[in-house]
Amino acid sequence: MEQENKGFQCKRCGECCRGEGFVRASEDEIRAMADYLKMELDQFKKDYTRPSLFGDYWLKEKENGDCIFLEENGCRIHNVKPLQCKTFPMNWRNRDSAQICPGLK
Repeated sequence: MEQENKGFQCKRCGECCRGEGFVRASEDEIRAMADYLKMELDQFKKDYTRPSLFGDYWLKEKENGDCIFLEENGCRIHNVKPLQCKTFPMNWRNRDSAQICPGLK
């Protein structure tokens, strides 16, 4: 996959944050996000996460399936976003990534 990513440049379009999907967040990542938003940990978990089947958490989505932290084309928590978000598309991608991501086209 490394060869496929040569020349990838994020266009900051927010397409990777739109639509249905699961974003995992560890306890440390959740703590960092809560601190960044100046929220109590328990309230952050209640407002923005749901328990996953794997013992960690998933970020909630908006009603339309978009990430709860997507605002216009940007991430509200960009500085502390989960590793899963930070590593797209270098370490993972889904079957539709090449169609939705202008940086991969």
